[in-house]
Amino acid sequence: MSKCTAFILSKTEIITNAHCVAGAPYVYVVAGTKVASDENQKIKIKVEKENIAWHPHYSRLIFGAFDIAKVTLKTPLEFSDTVGSIELVDKDYKLNDPSEVVTAYGYGVLNNIGPMILRRCDANYISDANTSKLSQTLYFTTGEARNDGKIITPGDSGGPVVSKTNGKIVGIIVGINGTGDGRGAFLPITLFLDFIRDPKSVKSLPPPLAPNEAKFIADIMAPAKFVTAYKPDYDDADEDLELKFNAIILSKTEILTCAHNVHGASYVYVIVNKLSSNPTKIKVTKDQIEIHQKYALSGFAFDVAKITLKEPLQFNDNVGSIDLVDKNYKLNDPSELVTVYGDMTLDGTMRTRRYDTKYLNGAICKPEYGAAFDANHLMCYTLDESMGTPFTFGGPIISKKNNKLVGMTIFRSRGKPVIFQPIASLLN
Repeated sequence: MSKCTAFILSKTEIITNAHCVAGAPYVYVVAGTKVASDENQKIKIKVEKENIAWHPHYSRLIFGAFDIAKVTLKTPLEFSDTVGSIELVDKDYKLNDPSEVVTAYGYGVLNNIGPMILRRCDANYISDANTSKLSQTLYFTTGEARNDGKIITPGDSGGPVVSKTNGKIVGIIVGINGTGDGRGAFLPITLFLDFIRDPKSVKSLPPPLAPNEAKFIADIMAPAKFVTAYKPDYDDADEDLELKFNAIILSKTEILTCAHNVHGASYVYVIVNKLSSNPTKIKVTKDQIEIHQKYALSGFAFDVAKITLKEPLQFNDNVGSIDLVDKNYKLNDPSELVTVYGDMTLDGTMRTRRYDTKYLNGAICKPEYGAAFDANHLMCYTLDESMGTPFTFGGPIISKKNNKLVGMTIFRSRGKPVIFQPIASLLN
């Protein structure tokens, strides 16, 4: 049974990390003890899963993402000299003064062994500039390293980060980000006040698509050990491993995807009817894969590949094609809505969804990506990261106006707009 830290908001409200409780049929809440591993705890309350709520946008696959949960006690705690509550900062509070000292509390262990003794550590904090500017930001504790050279240690997850200035909770510990210097990572609590007040008030994700809603989307399964724009990532890859990407069905024999999804692969599998219980998996060899001749590993433009199937697909209610816009179509109305389709990871699993967004012209996106971004051939769209982290590369972008394919998702870097390739210029 794993153990995490938590903090008491009221006699019936306990806050901890989602990764500490998500999926558990029950948990125990232990209060009023200095040693968490003490078997003689005076207060130990069993809480069933119906009284455990974790943030609907939490993802096990993304470190720190919406990693918060609320446990509601049926029987109120008895407050005493060793059991009490602590206040949260209000919604207008900003973590924007790096000279401010915060105190992290937790039952973390030293040297990865017990006992789990309640400790505290003062530190300053810094923002992680690489995280999302839209929905959440990770902060790392700094200052003199303690706890055997680490600010945060195993077991501290879910613990409170308290301001030395006002004595209120400003963050929740989510763990160690593997930075090498042992910095602890925490989320600002102000981002989750609505969830803490009422977990049901937070909007859930759009539901996963049904097979017939995604009939024109395919998947590409490629061997992990192949040359891509990120070749170093795969140098030691397991040859039996497969990577999954999105693709688009253009006709019974034509599949469209990103060049970087298939570049260098001796074969790939095309999977259609991907959302059904009986998908079709077709092996395609490299002689059936054509990559745009202007595609370069060093950039994002012309990142498109066409796969030609030897045997035509059988179209049905769950497998079909999508129409292309014509060559004169221009994406020149920033108020126009487009629908992005593809795999999104947020609730701990990868599911195929869609969401509407507006697009931006290339000139706006270029400063975000620099020389690798060709503003003459690429555009981007904004992403509300509360909708999840997209693994949509190769997925379709469809106009809400004419219901035709206008673009294909190419790439994203966390906290930046998502790059896409307009289709009209690629029709030839």
